[in-house]
Amino acid sequence: LLQTLPSTTHAQECSARDADFTNDPALHTMKFDIGYGPQELQAYIQPDVSTFYQLPVGSRTPTTPKHNGWAAKFVNMSNKRLRLFWDPKNGRPGSLIANLEPFNSGGTASFPGHAFYVTPMEDESKVLQRWSVTPPQAVYFYDPITVPGDEEATQQNLDRLTHDEFEKYQRHVDNREFSKQYFEFTGREYLAFYPRNAPTHKMWRADYFGQEHWVTTKETHFIEMPEEHELGSIVKKGSERLVGENDARILAQYRSPEPYLNMTLKVLSCAPRAFEIENFLSQTEVDHIMYLTTGMKLHRSTTAGSDQITADERDSTRNTRTSLNTWVYREKSAIIDTIYRRAADLQLMNEALLRPRSKDELPEVKSKRSIAEALQLVHYDVGQEYTAHHDWGHPDIDNEYQPARYCTLLLYLNEGMEGGATQFPRWVNAETRNGLDVEPKIGKAVLFYSQLPDGNMDDWSHHAAMPVRVGEKWLMNLWTWDPVYEK
Repeated sequence: LLQTLPSTTHAQECSARDADFTNDPALHTMKFDIGYGPQELQAYIQPDVSTFYQLPVGSRTPTTPKHNGWAAKFVNMSNKRLRLFWDPKNGRPGSLIANLEPFNSGGTASFPGHAFYVTPMEDESKVLQRWSVTPPQAVYFYDPITVPGDEEATQQNLDRLTHDEFEKYQRHVDNREFSKQYFEFTGREYLAFYPRNAPTHKMWRADYFGQEHWVTTKETHFIEMPEEHELGSIVKKGSERLVGENDARILAQYRSPEPYLNMTLKVLSCAPRAFEIENFLSQTEVDHIMYLTTGMKLHRSTTAGSDQITADERDSTRNTRTSLNTWVYREKSAIIDTIYRRAADLQLMNEALLRPRSKDELPEVKSKRSIAEALQLVHYDVGQEYTAHHDWGHPDIDNEYQPARYCTLLLYLNEGMEGGATQFPRWVNAETRNGLDVEPKIGKAVLFYSQLPDGNMDDWSHHAAMPVRVGEKWLMNLWTWDPVYEK
């Protein structure tokens, strides 16, 4: 759908070669046929855990994580709007998870044995289908059209569909068959919607624990605070905001005198791919972000994918996330703009992708919207947390790009609290059943991917903000989408 994009607008050096990105050893040729003849794609197969320790294949055995959570996706293959509920199995009404539009999907993080059901929008007492989450199955289909063993009834149901509805139904049939063959080849459920392209951006490899990459950026640290009048909102738009190769950086007089900042990414986890970047932010930049919180109104944080549910409907499910948050846009100040530019370099992206663009910028990209969301500034007080979840959602079937969150950049703004770690509870390793805890440290960043190199969603990117026991926790999230940002 999109060509591989130029990485940056200026000369940039990094430890990896182009071949390191194009020849990912975890990708393997998958041959499949869903009824249109033989096809091929490069599918992701998780490497043997022994290789994460740079040991021979088969010499180590992966542990079974204590956290047995799982992604659960529910597919509405009907032309009716449905309500998806979690069933407490105690005789009480279920908790609303999502409203499923015709021929669309929704989902949540779940556990083996959890029960769900769907009802018509107009009658929540009429259960159309029930499911019990049973790993390794993660995708559950509501299909009232096909009647197993009864071709005549199936044809009658198909005849009632409009041409557009029939095409959407057939796409789901194709997706279901592809997903079956994908699972047989990779051992993973296909959590995206077929066909979906591989990511358009370069993805850092995580071949073994402790592996290090480095990349340079001209967006050096602010080491002195600019005058307040110099930190007003950015009014330039589109290509007016380009900074050329030989141009001075914005407010260069307040920055470190070195021409480049070297950013080192250290592999914390290979599956999911997660990296630690020390000193991504300077103390001055952290101070500026915290200053911006003065006068900002923090709101109760919502969970990913909950925007289609009303506030009243959400009350019964929102306890998974108890933090407060607000949004900080790139145009807020020159320092915030610099953080976006530095993040683009870290992710080997053109900074223009992380803002609205002029018509003449990156003409190969159809959308002119930013692929990055506003920075989410989050505060956790004692007892507050965000239980294990995924950052990606399920796009509309009509969206040709099938956009989803691609990677998450966490920026830590304080340290010294008890608790409050970022945890990857299902990271693949051969030593412990416990989750991988990343302790907050001022200025540190953590980068992890929600997508696999073949374009599927990464169920292993499950992560949590652990409860704060003493003190408080401040951090920022930057979510970048692929291939475009469209909700």
